Amino acid sequence: MSTHVQEIKDRLDVAAVVSSYIKLDKSGANYKARCPFHNEKTPSFYVSPERGSFYCFGCGAKGDIFTFVEKFEGLDFMGALKVLAERAGVVLDRVVKTDNRKELLYEILEKATEYFEQKIEEEKHAKAYALGRGLSESTLSSFRVGYAPNDWRQLRSYLASKGYRDADVEAVGLIKKTDKPGGDPYYDVFRGRIMFPISDTSGRVVAFTGRIVVDDGKSPKYLNSPETALYSKSKTLYGLDKAKSDIRKRDYSILVEGQMDLVMSHQAGFTNTVAASGTAFTEDRGADSAFGLLTRLSDNIVVAFDSDAAGQKAVKRIVPAIALGMNVKIVDIKGGKDPADIIKANPKDWTKALESKKDFIEYLADAIKDSNASPAAVAKTVKEDLFPYVAAIPDDTPRFQAIKKIADRLALSEDALWKDLQEYVKKNRPGGAQSSFGKAEGPPSRRLDRLESIERKALGILYSNRYMKGGADRKRELQGVVGEARMKEFETLSSDDLAELTLEAEVTYGDSDIEKEYKMLLLTLEEEYLNKRLEDATMALHKAEKGKEDVEGIMKSIQAFTTRKQEIRRLITRL
Repeated sequence: MSTHVQEIKDRLDVAAVVSSYIKLDKSGANYKARCPFHNEKTPSFYVSPERGSFYCFGCGAKGDIFTFVEKFEGLDFMGALKVLAERAGVVLDRVVKTDNRKELLYEILEKATEYFEQKIEEEKHAKAYALGRGLSESTLSSFRVGYAPNDWRQLRSYLASKGYRDADVEAVGLIKKTDKPGGDPYYDVFRGRIMFPISDTSGRVVAFTGRIVVDDGKSPKYLNSPETALYSKSKTLYGLDKAKSDIRKRDYSILVEGQMDLVMSHQAGFTNTVAASGTAFTEDRGADSAFGLLTRLSDNIVVAFDSDAAGQKAVKRIVPAIALGMNVKIVDIKGGKDPADIIKANPKDWTKALESKKDFIEYLADAIKDSNASPAAVAKTVKEDLFPYVAAIPDDTPRFQAIKKIADRLALSEDALWKDLQEYVKKNRPGGAQSSFGKAEGPPSRRLDRLESIERKALGILYSNRYMKGGADRKRELQGVVGEARMKEFETLSSDDLAELTLEAEVTYGDSDIEKEYKMLLLTLEEEYLNKRLEDATMALHKAEKGKEDVEGIMKSIQAFTTRKQEIRRLITRL
């Protein structure tokens, strides 16, 4: 494994990898960008090709190409390894370590996918059904669509024959345990269904959705895998592994509700489409949530859910996207159809539907307008149905723009709406009765006091390969200021800490006169230490005076510290 990792690092430049995800600008020997892992207006995210690493001075995110891909795509290390190996052209040894439970679970899901793919070829009626729904042979192959036979234990028997234990197969949601006594206690979860494998962004199968072939009136049309160690519905988007590249290229994503909508969209060329997994989205606004992953690829999203009641209800689950600052537009689908139906009938009609998309505020306001409610009812509905979305907008300027749109569309007072919104936000701020609304929390700030900040800069210069000249002398000079004990503390810093410090120094000083900068740092650092010693000496003087002790020695120390401070100020002025 370590051989593969090093081979991939040797082949891939960190700046090339990161720039395939976000825009980088040259900054001396390094590159800078706005951090993809927290909201910021001024770039504080730096990439160092020399060290093969990245670091954000805003949120503290740091690491190498593997860490970046893990964080950006929401993957574990093995997922990132797979993504980068494919990019580097490195063939991984396909060896599953049985002591690694996660890898074992991935292996079971992969075997199940292969089994379902085999069965759709054998069961002609199942394949005919899939083709009849408009899917092509190439789409079936590309999305690895399969079939689960209408049998209670066929999959379980197959996986058992491959050596997989029932407990592990149950852990990925493929079988369940019956409460009925006697006989085989386990049965297959998916039976008589077209199977759509759900993958993580690296393409590893993590779950399934099964679409019933013969509707018996009792079973649900769609059946989804339960939450498992590998699968979280609120953090997973069906098709993201295939759509991520085109989302970046086109700078927007299309969000649909079902697997058929997604697959038909890709088949028709709308390859920047993803599908909500299972029960759509929760109020999860975390960096690794579904919307959190999407916003790293593009801030623009088009929501295209079905026009039935369930689809329209799902449209209203977009608060997390709004709170993340995404530009949300809605496709107004008429006539009780879903995207798959429209695309099957005529893909050009779906293009027209997408072109007629509306800003989410305009869409929701128009729905209120079309209801023909009384003016009093309209005002009440705006507060109840629209304010939660407006309040979720992170900044005041776009909030005010949203209020203006509502006022224009519904003939309401702009000033009155703004005043009512402010009252709404106060009542529903985090910690109140409805704390899910309001501004999303950002990462904690990293506040360093002045003394530590100067020490960091000095150490960065001291250990930087770029500024190595005179290293031994610099070390002696620094020790002369901070003392032997503090210097020993510095020597215990990890390689990661040193990489962070040296990058910070190189970003700060670039091609400056580093000898002059280092001397300035040492003098400033000595001044800070003197300030601390003066504080301690002054406190000691007060105690000595109260105890009627000899204060002469303390007074001499204070005088010496003060004289040295004055000398330091003169030296700094001359530099």
